[in-house]
Amino acid sequence: MVAVVIYHLFGDLLPGGYLGVDIFFVLSGFLITSLLVREYGASGRISLRRFWTRRVRRILPAAITVLVVTTAVAGLIGGDVAVKLWRQFAGSALFVNNWVQIASSESYFADTTPRVFMHYWSLAIEEQFYVLWPLLFLVMMWAFRKRPLRSRMWASAGVAAALALASTVAMGLLFQSGVDPSRVYFGSDTHAFGILAGAGLALVVTAPGTFEDDSWPRILSPRVNAILGWLLAPAAFVGLMVLLFVLGDTAEATYRGGLFLACVLTTIVVHNAVRETGPLPRLLRIRVLRWLGERSFSLYLWHWPLFVFARELLRDAGDFWGSAWTIGAVAGVLTLVLSEASYRWIETPFRRLGLRGTLTSLGAASRRAVPAVAVVGTIVVCLLAGSALGSSPSKSQLETQLEQLAQLQEQANAKGQAAVRTERALPPGTQITAVGDSVMLASSQALFARFPGIYVDGEVSRHYSGAEPVLDALRANGQLRKYVVLGLGTNGQAFPGQLARIVRSMGPDRRVVLVVPYGHVDGIAEAAQQVLRWAPRQRNVYLAPWCQIADTHRGDLGPDGVHPIGPGLNEYADAVAQGLRQAVSGKRNPNITCPL
Repeated sequence: MVAVVIYHLFGDLLPGGYLGVDIFFVLSGFLITSLLVREYGASGRISLRRFWTRRVRRILPAAITVLVVTTAVAGLIGGDVAVKLWRQFAGSALFVNNWVQIASSESYFADTTPRVFMHYWSLAIEEQFYVLWPLLFLVMMWAFRKRPLRSRMWASAGVAAALALASTVAMGLLFQSGVDPSRVYFGSDTHAFGILAGAGLALVVTAPGTFEDDSWPRILSPRVNAILGWLLAPAAFVGLMVLLFVLGDTAEATYRGGLFLACVLTTIVVHNAVRETGPLPRLLRIRVLRWLGERSFSLYLWHWPLFVFARELLRDAGDFWGSAWTIGAVAGVLTLVLSEASYRWIETPFRRLGLRGTLTSLGAASRRAVPAVAVVGTIVVCLLAGSALGSSPSKSQLETQLEQLAQLQEQANAKGQAAVRTERALPPGTQITAVGDSVMLASSQALFARFPGIYVDGEVSRHYSGAEPVLDALRANGQLRKYVVLGLGTNGQAFPGQLARIVRSMGPDRRVVLVVPYGHVDGIAEAAQQVLRWAPRQRNVYLAPWCQIADTHRGDLGPDGVHPIGPGLNEYADAVAQGLRQAVSGKRNPNITCPL
């Protein structure tokens, strides 16, 4: 939990902190499957009603409370934090948040539109597991019914291992280098191996029956357990700590074995924790860690929306209050406070007493003001949440502006402004074709003003792969001009050989200007370094130093730190002009760099 919070609140401090979710997946699969094994071993059956009722008591009260309260607050704040609240709310309440985000092509790693319920994707995967896994467990017990009970558990563990490997392979096959990996990260099919790894471990080590003195009796010799506890488990724990610092969230290695490795290491640590040999179990008994562990569910639920709210409210409050560290610290303190309240007054009562018991307990306090305050507060929050859902905008401010700019861009291209030479070192706009992503689209009016007659085709979320057919169509129609400006890289670097293919397809007579992208969003730094390395080796390719200019004028960028606003629009056009001057003269600027 600490790793996930640091990853979300303090960014680069712990680049692999997102692995905390995978660590929890393993632990969750292990504990849930242990319950199933013990119940089946004791009675020869599983009460699905009782199993699902316990899961509902454990998860639903806190999850719905955070949903409703967060929705109400988002409605009061308004603006971008309230965008698409209804879709987010419905997907999270029905525990299909991950598939809703996949269907909407949302990104876990981009930061252009704050989504207050983005983190509910992991709860969705867990809940889907809680629904399907008990059914599959019963199917496996029936399929292996002729075997002894312990043999059935081992055979079922083999099935879990096979499914985990299949999920890992699916993630590796569907992952595409240079493309946002959110599809494979959010997918229940491609991200199930952690839960299955924990489930497989539970099937092997859990005693199948409540009559056992130890839920996880020793199945290995004392000497082997000692080796595992004193050598293998500490090594696995250190390996996990290393991955938290080095495994980037968009790196190819992450999705082609890195996440699976983290889950394997976690499985070793979990096994050692229940075996209680070696130094690691002592570490895990530290009081602070136990306190955080007990409240980990509420911590996870509250930390992200509080961070989104703090960032929205404080980002323009000056250098101190608007700094990333201050915003993260404020969100962290509020998270601890609300998590304690949520754990004490929502999680614990509902888990122990259920809905009816909690309401009865609350009614017993009828002589105090607690019930009345609770009822009135609940009604007010629900009304505010309903109002927020009904008035939630469908597009963020940036998305609305980009749509308007796309219409203006189309009109300007159709109108075909007259060429005006404003500077001898620059080509006329009628000789320039510009193709790019949303950053170029945001700057399109500045480009039209700076280069009258220029043809601009900018589009939201465009990758190099999306630009290729546009360039091919323009060339085929004789509309591709002598100077071609490519403003790409915001949505990932080019695939191997793609830049060379694009430039080669334009023909040898054209001069190409590559805009060096800028933005503290995953993938942009790699895309910037890619063009910086590649362009100097090409005969007719030049660089526009947008990265340098943008970094010098960060205040001229929008809230996402990527798209230019105000003076930044003209600064983008200046960067393109610098690239075109080089293309006209044939002399490159060797001092173009990127601080990312």
